[in-house]
Amino acid sequence: MKMISKEIILILVLFFFHTGSTEGEDCPHIVPRGGWATIPPKSINYLIVPIPYVIIHHSVTPECTTRSGCVNRLENIRDYHMTDLKSNDIGFNFMIGGDGNIYEGCGWTLEGAHTYGFNKRSISIMFVGNFQEKKVNSTFLDLAHKLILCGKDQGMLREDVKVIGGRQAISTASPGLELFLQIQDWPEWAQNP
Repeated sequence: MKMISKEIILILVLFFFHTGSTEGEDCPHIVPRGGWATIPPKSINYLIVPIPYVIIHHSVTPECTTRSGCVNRLENIRDYHMTDLKSNDIGFNFMIGGDGNIYEGCGWTLEGAHTYGFNKRSISIMFVGNFQEKKVNSTFLDLAHKLILCGKDQGMLREDVKVIGGRQAISTASPGLELFLQIQDWPEWAQNP
């Protein structure tokens, strides 16, 4: 009988975590990629879990308040990333819409294209909207933090995961000044990445 290599076992584990649910008692509902996206990624690069960073972004687009509106907005963002930016997929791991849903992009185990220099060691959570001068609704902010706690609980994120705003890693205004100030209340927020 042939021995299964460590690489094959790792791939199977990562595949399970990507396609299996991480929802539990303490995990928020995540709309799976198949529940909103119509086009598959061009290619896939896997992350090594547990992941040390979560990077918060905003879309700098108008907000969405209905499921159909959010799906349309995410499809437009994904199309922009894949067509104009030549990315393999939507660049974000998870997106939070103004309809109160978390949408799976690259998910827990696939590399996104959101923060140059951090993509291989982080997941991103993007809030749909522009939060430079407006705060994120506290319900949606709590939903994002619950996702982070779920990731730690499920072993997808390190217990000592560092949460930062995109502006701490690259030259960008993301996640917007108001949202950036809000995430600093989280115990996982790190002033120095």
